[in-house]
Amino acid sequence: MRNNDPLTEELRRWGHAQVNRFALSRADRSVHVLDKVRDHAPLTRKRALQDLVGRDGTDRRRLMAAGAGVKGLRIVPLWAADPIRASNDADHPHDNPEIAVDVGVPDELRWIDRALASMERQYPMRALIVRTEFTVSASQAVKAHMVADKYDGKLTLRQYRYELGRGIDSMRGAMAA
Repeated sequence: MRNNDPLTEELRRWGHAQVNRFALSRADRSVHVLDKVRDHAPLTRKRALQDLVGRDGTDRRRLMAAGAGVKGLRIVPLWAADPIRASNDADHPHDNPEIAVDVGVPDELRWIDRALASMERQYPMRALIVRTEFTVSASQAVKAHMVADKYDGKLTLRQYRYELGRGIDSMRGAMAA
């Protein structure tokens, strides 16, 4: 399969376009995931304590003292502060799914989709073999095993190569038409 005829090159381009067909819309690839985590994870115990200092309620108790109108009262004592109800809403971070956007196949390669759809009506296994050959990056033995699993039958490497050759010949006829 290492020949460089125009049909094989077009089939390789089509396979590459099929594999990279979906673009992720929410994926911000400019920032690494660990860089985001580093902002939230304290590096030392001292820094963690500094981050937690403002959570003891002193700011709120100072605000209450200012609103009380009592002269000389800078901070309301703990026993005088009304409690704030809190619920444990801690949960593991959710990894929201990214939305995949179909960018499609280039217009000049759409004839391959039509030819494969036509081939699939008469020879479904042959069309599956051609599709697998140009969209999966693995050895032909692994591809033959994948096709056999999808087709629920037995398929040897020799049969795979034979059907691939017949499928490419059929594609060559579709290209000429």
